[in-house]
Amino acid sequence: MANDSAISDERVAQVLGLYARMAHAVIADPERWLGLDDDPPKDAGVPAKVLDALRDRVFGEVTPASADWGRRPLDDRVKWWVRRIGLSAGLAAAVPRVAGALANRVPLQAALGAAAAGLSVCATAREHGVVDAKGWVPLLAKVLLDRDLAPQTAAAGVATASDADAEAQLHDAVPSEEEAHGFGPGARRAVGTLWRLARQIWELQSILDQRPRGNRLFRAVAQVPVVGLAGGFLDERGGIRRAAKETAQLLKR
Repeated sequence: MANDSAISDERVAQVLGLYARMAHAVIADPERWLGLDDDPPKDAGVPAKVLDALRDRVFGEVTPASADWGRRPLDDRVKWWVRRIGLSAGLAAAVPRVAGALANRVPLQAALGAAAAGLSVCATAREHGVVDAKGWVPLLAKVLLDRDLAPQTAAAGVATASDADAEAQLHDAVPSEEEAHGFGPGARRAVGTLWRLARQIWELQSILDQRPRGNRLFRAVAQVPVVGLAGGFLDERGGIRRAAKETAQLLKR
């Protein structure tokens, strides 16, 4: 692994600043960017069908777009995001095994996991009342990289990007049928969103070893052909849960 100091705090803040703005757009409109509400096509593989069944069970009818959302307990709102992001990350984790050409571009596994965990950080912060992207950057640096950013450094990093930059990076976040064969449009949208978020933090790949992870057993299972899909999904889901928990603890200090 490259030396942690090889990437300056200023550059970390810039990378995470644009990521935070992208995450802000995703969290503001989860149906658009994390869309998982369409039924899988008839020729969908087992992973897509399993994730579709899980979706129907865990989301329910009250979403962030609902008038009753703010009246739900804080823990329930955070859990909703953890589940939603977890399913998206599960799809992304499945890409190297079931999604064809998209998997062959670059080895994105660590960046995909960090991107999903980062969404969990941002969504948890928002539900705790930290709604501005610039407030998310120090939390992202601490949870994903175990790095403490000075407030002025974090603020400067966010200032280098704009909401228009974020929208441009997220534009066209739906892989083609050829790239993600067997997934419906909503599932492809979720995979595409995680891909673009991961691509934004790819530069930090050398220092992502500190990112939240799931159980070591799940990581080991993820290396095994066929059953590795389940192991990868459980590993990333565990990392997303841990990221939400660590964020909540930081905000309570």
